[in-house]
Amino acid sequence: MKVILYVFSGTGNTLRVASLYKKYLNAEVTVYRIAKNSPPPPSPDEYDLIGLGYPIHAFSAPEPILKFAKTLPEMQGKRAFVFKSSGEGLHLNDGSSQKLIKILKKKGYDVLFERHFVMPYNMIYRHSDEMAKQMWIYTQAMTALSAREIENGVRRKTKQNIFKKAFTAIFRVIEQPFAHIHGPLFKVDKKKCIDCQRCIKICPQANIKIKDGKFKFGRECVLCMGCSFNCPMDAIHVGFFKFWKVNGSYRLNELEKDENLYFPVVPDKAKRIYRLYKKYYRECDAQLKQANINVADFIK
Repeated sequence: MKVILYVFSGTGNTLRVASLYKKYLNAEVTVYRIAKNSPPPPSPDEYDLIGLGYPIHAFSAPEPILKFAKTLPEMQGKRAFVFKSSGEGLHLNDGSSQKLIKILKKKGYDVLFERHFVMPYNMIYRHSDEMAKQMWIYTQAMTALSAREIENGVRRKTKQNIFKKAFTAIFRVIEQPFAHIHGPLFKVDKKKCIDCQRCIKICPQANIKIKDGKFKFGRECVLCMGCSFNCPMDAIHVGFFKFWKVNGSYRLNELEKDENLYFPVVPDKAKRIYRLYKKYYRECDAQLKQANINVADFIK
């Protein structure tokens, strides 16, 4: 089986999930990053299955993945699935793929299911090392489960209702135009900047340029936070979101090997905000148990 994964990813979380699909699927898997500077995408007609991945932005699919889906050719009956990542497991995120799936179905794609993975926040607040470790280990286990489901032809519908659909639609029509308006408010602190230009290279929208020796942020921003999260000197100011800014890698591969970090924090030691994650992990545990998959096997 040949699989193509079309992925929009700002800080890299969704690309990490794609790498896990490549690891666990018994197939030839190609990962294509959706970005303005990327080469033309491989055509889906060369593959048996396509996957579309994205980070959830304001309870919705970000604009670039929706625009990309509209460029896909009509392919009647071509199998497809959707995977998405976010910093919380709230069921308010269930409606995030509704517009994306509608686009795919209109073009004839047979959408098997969508799968939501919880990964550490790249904005709002920084997760503790213990929580980031748990998220990464469970994401590996749940991707292995998802790969098995794909190979077995499993179909699953995400529970929807009018409230979820309306909630997602409202946030989408607010967040996406706002991102373009807000983009030029991003600034670079020249006292901290070492001119590595990593922000320019990592921006999927090619929204950052240097003009007359100064960094300029345009109106193509989609608030992926890839630039501010990955800046090695924490030199980027993010406009109105300065109190939600998160900077620096979580070092996930190191955290999962750190035996001093308790696992699982949820539900064993969940306090304050982490209490909200109990339902998500209960659902993960139930699915893994049914599939006879032990999450502890994914601890390096």
